[in-house]
Amino acid sequence: MKKSIASALTAAIVLGVASTSFATPTDEEVQALRERVAELERIIQQQNNSKASQREVDYLDSRVSELERTSGDSLSDKLSIGGELRYRFWSRYKASDVSNLQFRLLPTFKVDEHFAVKARINASYDMNNDTRTFYRTDYAYLESKFDNFQLNAGKLPLFTNADEGLVADDYFSGLQAIAGEKIKFAVNAGKFSGDNYVGVEATTNFNDKIDAGLGYHYFKPDSSDNDFSIIAGGVGFNINEDWRLFGAVAHNTEAHSDETAFNIEGSYMGAKKEEKGTWGAYAAYRYIPGNAVVAPTYDTFEQTVNKKGFEVGATWTPYKNTLTKLAYFHGKYFGGGDDRTLFARASIFF
Repeated sequence: MKKSIASALTAAIVLGVASTSFATPTDEEVQALRERVAELERIIQQQNNSKASQREVDYLDSRVSELERTSGDSLSDKLSIGGELRYRFWSRYKASDVSNLQFRLLPTFKVDEHFAVKARINASYDMNNDTRTFYRTDYAYLESKFDNFQLNAGKLPLFTNADEGLVADDYFSGLQAIAGEKIKFAVNAGKFSGDNYVGVEATTNFNDKIDAGLGYHYFKPDSSDNDFSIIAGGVGFNINEDWRLFGAVAHNTEAHSDETAFNIEGSYMGAKKEEKGTWGAYAAYRYIPGNAVVAPTYDTFEQTVNKKGFEVGATWTPYKNTLTKLAYFHGKYFGGGDDRTLFARASIFF
């Protein structure tokens, strides 16, 4: 502490004593006053040291926070890898059975709070033909998110949300922009199976009961004039927490026959892979000519399209992080002939 402060304290104490005693202090009194001043100095110095220490702690805290921001997370924090082991089986009327075993890896590398790299890598084994496919990359893209805007670039999943996969559940290479909160808009542009592709969709939830979507998708082959110009949409109605109705339609304005596809489906609950014992069931009527869609999401249509008929199915989660499905399609091909397709799937997630 500065001498001037000590002197002022001494003078204040001396004046205080003088004013109360109206007499000159003795040597003993002066010594006692000096001891009191020294004690006050120690107290003030401790307080100053405490304030200085607190300032130093605050400074170090700010430096640690700054270093954390600049250094980022560790590699283990940035990289996460999930996956799935699944078996699928198709049995079709007057056709060979198909058995397929797949192993999927889904790595995600988080660059920072806005950017991430996502991919899905497949290894598969066709049990009927004893053929193997290793390290096929279904998709790999850079994802960037900013509040209600998202921009993705690379090889991307293509799922037509407005019609819940009636038009396509596949992949394309290019750019995808997603924006909005109450109403979500998605714009796609790039290449789909060698075709030039542009698509735009708008989806919304009007309330807890009703959701709807509308989309347009244009596919232009480089080597032919068989364009696909598809307008598609769907409406869902939640009867209650367990029951749901959904309908979707897709129309190819460039086709001259079999240009319209539609799907009507009712579902009850649904299996959740995180919750053991959950299950669900559905029934649907699907009318899907190949001229109106490009890659519909339905498992019973994966081996062949151009057919119409009824489908029933059920899903079940026997253990946590598992999922099973059984579906049966009964209908006819557009070109003539009956179709009976039985589909089964069992998946383990990690």
